[in-house]
Amino acid sequence: MISRFKAAWAKAPWLMSGFALALVLTLLFGARMISSAIYWADPSHNDQVIEGWMTPGYVAMSWGVPRELLRDVVDVTPDSGWHPRLQDIAAERGIPLSTLSAEIEAAIILYRDDTQ
Repeated sequence: MISRFKAAWAKAPWLMSGFALALVLTLLFGARMISSAIYWADPSHNDQVIEGWMTPGYVAMSWGVPRELLRDVVDVTPDSGWHPRLQDIAAERGIPLSTLSAEIEAAIILYRDDTQ
């Protein structure tokens, strides 16, 4: 089996390099997907109390609402930075974190009432 790989490498090193890169990327993204699925399957990660370290995307995943809903509530655009934390968003808006959390929870309740 190893001799086959050596022969293929000798014949087409670029092709084998591309295959190796594709294999590594597939394994990395597969591992990331599996770890994410295991994390979000744990019931303790659903409907978590909103805290300052969380990002809008994390809250959306935890509460099962669309990310766009939270982007509208916290007034963040996808290009406004790399995963801003809620405490940073509240500070930027000049409001307490508790006020921002209350706005987010109210929007989630309205969304859930409308979809049920």
